[in-house]
Amino acid sequence: MTASTGSLERDIRAASRTGRYALATALCAAIVSSAVSAGSAVYVSRNELVRNETVAVAKEVRENRQRVYADLMTGVIEYLEGLGYLKGTLTRNPPDRETVRAAFDDLSEKGEAAIKTVNMVFLVGSMQLIPTLDEFTNPYHSFVNDQVNPFVLRNFGGASDVTDPDGLLRDGPGLIAEIDRIVAVTGDFLGNFVVRGREDLETG
Repeated sequence: MTASTGSLERDIRAASRTGRYALATALCAAIVSSAVSAGSAVYVSRNELVRNETVAVAKEVRENRQRVYADLMTGVIEYLEGLGYLKGTLTRNPPDRETVRAAFDDLSEKGEAAIKTVNMVFLVGSMQLIPTLDEFTNPYHSFVNDQVNPFVLRNFGGASDVTDPDGLLRDGPGLIAEIDRIVAVTGDFLGNFVVRGREDLETG
């Protein structure tokens, strides 16, 4: 082998190695670029999925709250109607005992239904609504425990069903005054609830 031939072979091998290195480098660059692109696509897709899920969850929460808030409004308004009906039966002169007693039963059912809707708002509503809900629940329980129950017990008897025939005439005005008070308090509560509820639902 001549010197020139050996030199040529070395040049060919060197060129071959250089070509392989260049090819390998190009392949690595392509792989890296592909991986980065794929990672970016995954990141974008994942973020889009999370964003869509967040929007969907927020929409569902909002719709659930709208339903529950509407139920509360309906329940409390029906309770107010029950209070008005009871007041009407007590203002008759003389009050009809059976009508008054039926009005108390109706009020009890409507009150329990209203409290159930309030409890649902406690579960799914925002934290900012809790103080507002207390504006109804606390006066409601005080009215039932301190006014309604003692009145019913006095005038419609306990286990022995002993009643005072003049009790409705005597006790009626006092309870009517308490009904007016709880109606005013409940009206204020509804006004505050509407304001807080609209803020919570971002409806203005």
